[in-house]
Amino acid sequence: MPGEIVEHQAHAIGHAAVLLADRGVLLAGDMLSDVLIPLLDPRRPGQVGAYETALDRLGQAARHVDVLVPGHGAVAEGPEVAARLAADHAYIDALRRGEEPVDARLGPDWLPIHQSNLEQARRPM
Repeated sequence: MPGEIVEHQAHAIGHAAVLLADRGVLLAGDMLSDVLIPLLDPRRPGQVGAYETALDRLGQAARHVDVLVPGHGAVAEGPEVAARLAADHAYIDALRRGEEPVDARLGPDWLPIHQSNLEQARRPM
């Protein structure tokens, strides 16, 4: 398959995205969703940093695309690709600062996952 694997250590062990630069498409796996908040893997330490690194890697890849296909939620096109990256960065940045994120995706169904994310962010690495 033509494309480049964008491997990272965020979300889950062995997680990766696929960049199809010649087609202008990034297949993001379980990242950059418009309906899911970032999900930190509770089994592994340092997930806030791993997520930041993953977002940086995905941001580099996204410079070559017009279309983002997440594993959950709607496909993003054009400026919405950068908006997805910005939303995940803002959520992770708030966790890093120990603040409550302001995120439209953070509804009642996601509070248990969000609580787990907050606890992980507070743990020493």
